[in-house]
Amino acid sequence: MNQLLQTNQRRQFKRLGLFVGLALLAAALWTIARSGTLASQAWQHLSHASPLLIAALLGCVALITLCSTLCMLVLTNRTRPPIRVQFREMLALICASTLGNFAPLQPGLIGRIAFHHQVHGIAVAISVLIAIQSTALTGIAALWIGAGLALTHAAHLSWIAAVLSPIALVLFLRTPTAREFAAAFFIRIVETCAWGLRIHITFQLIGQPIDAPAALVLACVANAANTIPFIGNGIGVREWSVGFLAPLIAGVPLADALAAELLGRVAEIIFFIPAGLAAWPTLHKRLRVQRRANVSGLSADEFVA
Repeated sequence: MNQLLQTNQRRQFKRLGLFVGLALLAAALWTIARSGTLASQAWQHLSHASPLLIAALLGCVALITLCSTLCMLVLTNRTRPPIRVQFREMLALICASTLGNFAPLQPGLIGRIAFHHQVHGIAVAISVLIAIQSTALTGIAALWIGAGLALTHAAHLSWIAAVLSPIALVLFLRTPTAREFAAAFFIRIVETCAWGLRIHITFQLIGQPIDAPAALVLACVANAANTIPFIGNGIGVREWSVGFLAPLIAGVPLADALAAELLGRVAEIIFFIPAGLAAWPTLHKRLRVQRRANVSGLSADEFVA
């Protein structure tokens, strides 16, 4: 009974999160539409943008997806007894689940947990723990880079020092567990930098170029927004987080900052619709093979052989 109540509460929170996210998204669109000249200038810059710059934006989304895949692969394959999820399979899972998380109630995360349970025998509690670890590492990476940028700015050092600072952790990696978590953390650092490049490109596309440190700060804020529970992919929250901060650190008008982040959101949708749909046949085949193997009493590899 308690479990049923908790499930209902989670669904209610997700519905509330969806409502809040969509309301914030609508407010962002309304703010851009009311900006008049700013919106038309942003659209004019975007319509004359270099195809290479647009391709680079989609490439950043692909790089971020690759980093997410590698991080989840490290965290999943360190479980005991050892689990060996293949890279191709994890990539398909990340693409499909990210696409699913754009839908109400975030079915992508639930589907990924269910797949791991059915195919790899990973307990639901372990999958939830892995998801929490992954989210925590995203937040820690954002805080690390953000704090590093603040310190380098105060000390009049290059922003590159903040990006390279995690290398200092190598001195403390004395156990396999520490090395595994450090590997996942370093991947999240690279992912945060990829987010910075993605944000730099989106502002460039609308005619409001910002420098690398500002892009990295906004990347940290965007990644922090992505970790908020019950709001899939930080919808709405991420746009306003970037929108409020960009005028303060980069002098970009609110409407343009919202437009830049919405452009990044559109790039994600353009990437994940085909990538997520293309992943389904791979996952469906893997699930079908595993079910047949379970019936025959063999492992999936033995069954295929």
